[in-house]
Amino acid sequence: MPFKTTTTTTRNTHVAVAGALKTTTTTTTTTKITTRTAPMATSDTHSLLTWGVLGTGGIAGKVLTVGIRRAGHTVLAVGSRSADSAQAFADKFAITKAYGSYQEVLDDSEIDAVYIALPSALHKEWTLKAAKAKKHILCEKPVAPFTKDVVEMVEACKAAGVVFLDGTFFKHHPRNKLIKDMVDAGELGDVSSVFSQFSCDAREMAADAIRHRPDMERTGALGDMGWYTIRFGLHVYGYELPERVIGTIVKRHLETGACTHFIGQLHFANNRIALFDTSFAQADSQRTHISGTKAILALDDAFVPWKGLIDMKNPSAFIAPLQDTFEISTKAGVWETRSVAMHGVVEEVMMVRDLAACVDGAKSWEAWAEETIVIHRVIDALWESAELGSVPVVVKK
Repeated sequence: MPFKTTTTTTRNTHVAVAGALKTTTTTTTTTKITTRTAPMATSDTHSLLTWGVLGTGGIAGKVLTVGIRRAGHTVLAVGSRSADSAQAFADKFAITKAYGSYQEVLDDSEIDAVYIALPSALHKEWTLKAAKAKKHILCEKPVAPFTKDVVEMVEACKAAGVVFLDGTFFKHHPRNKLIKDMVDAGELGDVSSVFSQFSCDAREMAADAIRHRPDMERTGALGDMGWYTIRFGLHVYGYELPERVIGTIVKRHLETGACTHFIGQLHFANNRIALFDTSFAQADSQRTHISGTKAILALDDAFVPWKGLIDMKNPSAFIAPLQDTFEISTKAGVWETRSVAMHGVVEEVMMVRDLAACVDGAKSWEAWAEETIVIHRVIDALWESAELGSVPVVVKK
């Protein structure tokens, strides 16, 4: 892979002036920056499916606009609890059919696959019904309140002969494959520590929002944003089940009691650990560090790349990136920037293409489903630990 090396000099000093920080140019740090580009890993040769959407929330609009349609697929129908809600969503996103129930989408013979964008408490019911209707399924995460529910959902899809995929975008990003290949090749040395942080400032979110309703999202921030941080650590360690975990609920919503800030530890064999911090009540962050004996790998946009970041209020106003990057350091102050060529394609598109590849039989959805189950086993154990006062809990197999 080609390298391009440049040297930059920064002189940044932060000085307190009248109670505020002022930046002046007084000190010098020299940083070596090397760019290495890897090819995009996901093929765009796949069947084009006709989709129905269950749910009319913000995430549904994002995925159908930036993922399903940009992958070349068709969104034909949307279902909601009311005809008015469905029609409003259909009008906004130019969808042909609007149904006042979820079942009507499943009954539509023109639909090949459904995107289940409902609260996780409803996922099991509608996954089982979709499988019975022979629809392939893309399901938002967390997939269900408990691991046993997830196992039942996966088994039902196997029995029905349909594909089931959880809606984790970053799993399908070629950058993550490249990072895992580097770890496995020993480029970082022996990796013994992974840290991930995913947070956003959602303090103004209404008390009746789905994220603040334990009856709809049992584990709050843990299952929502914590899903990503847990998955990143498991990805680095090859989805090996940790021996034990420790979880702590740092903060709950004052009105509903929903978890809004959670930290956790995943302890693996041979003295390896993955740590994470996830919150609805902190400044935006999605930083990760993988620490090995030879090098440290760092990302500041691990889950939703800043390049091409999507405005949830206007998902169609979007310019996809040409590359995404990460950093490697083998010496203090010296960082090497590596990039993955994106060719204007984003992780949401790759996710849809991968589902279609599974439908075609070119990829195995069952392997991804096993990863989903491992994540839920870890979440169950972390939640149990937190409820018991942050005691170590063995992860059940």
